Amino acid sequence: MVSLYILLQGCESAISMKSNYIDPQIIFSSRRWWNYDIFVADINHGFITQITKNKWIDFNPSISPDGTKLLFVSDRDGNREIYITDLEWLDGYSQWRATNLTNLTNSNENDWTPIFSPIDEKIVFSTYFPNEDNYDIMIMNIDGTNKKNLTNTSSYEKFPQFSPDGSFIIYQGWKGGKMEIFFTGLLDGNVENISRNIGSNDILPHGNAFSPDGQSIVFTSDRDSNRNIYLMNINSTNLIQLTTHISSDYEPVFSPDGQYVVFTSERDGNKEIYLIDIVSGNIKNLTKNPGDDWNPRFYDDNMKIIFQSSRDGNWEIYSMDLSGRNQTNLTNHPSTDYSFVIFPLLNP
Repeated sequence: MVSLYILLQGCESAISMKSNYIDPQIIFSSRRWWNYDIFVADINHGFITQITKNKWIDFNPSISPDGTKLLFVSDRDGNREIYITDLEWLDGYSQWRATNLTNLTNSNENDWTPIFSPIDEKIVFSTYFPNEDNYDIMIMNIDGTNKKNLTNTSSYEKFPQFSPDGSFIIYQGWKGGKMEIFFTGLLDGNVENISRNIGSNDILPHGNAFSPDGQSIVFTSDRDSNRNIYLMNINSTNLIQLTTHISSDYEPVFSPDGQYVVFTSERDGNKEIYLIDIVSGNIKNLTKNPGDDWNPRFYDDNMKIIFQSSRDGNWEIYSMDLSGRNQTNLTNHPSTDYSFVIFPLLNP
């Protein structure tokens, strides 16, 4: 059985702090040793802690709402499974320690994109069934018990997201050969196609699609012949087109205060990060770099944006202010850094 190695050399006497981490953190996957492993980076000070270290692929991390548990996908058992580990904040040189590594899925299928519920001890994820060539959305308890197939159709269903109140999920589904956005209530099991446009592709971002109140989502659609950003109520009403450019705009994400949407655009001939004020409609190019910048996410303080960039010749993870200033390489390594998520903002 493969063990989880934690980089605590010379720190056996480190004492766990009772207080939570204070400085902003991200968690990501990087190929710095034999294969892709999970790392944590301190945004302010550049400290990086390696969480997993083995010859298999560990990626697609997800953090619990209180920052104490980590989910990730690994192929260490021959297929892609979802693992969970406890995260303990130590401070000092070794900032993090991971314990109690557990395989939650233990299946013959391939499991992807795990997400914690914001309100209870549930996890939603997608599973690929190779014999049927099909993806379904699954839910289970945080200990891996009571696994349930929420979709169970012959179509692809992927990339689930919990609503802010945890009462329902949205996910990407395929209908009639086109991508659509679906809603499933977790209490009544009600399923609705909320994008309702089988003539086009309506695409969920892999970041946060929800407004803070959970009443609206942002998404990408090619219903006007190219990819643009749209805003829509969760009940399919009040559809608003936020961008109208002839180039592709995609990967929209709501800001924590609901005032802005950040997205990736190719309108400058390469991938750049743009910010749009929902009320005024003002749009601003934040990155303005000849390299590709994509996959933007807001940090929970509403003051920073984390994004992916290839401007250094390889994939790195950057941060910047909402104005686009202070663009900083957070990972700064010649290997590929990707598949990042942001720790929740906690009070000390």
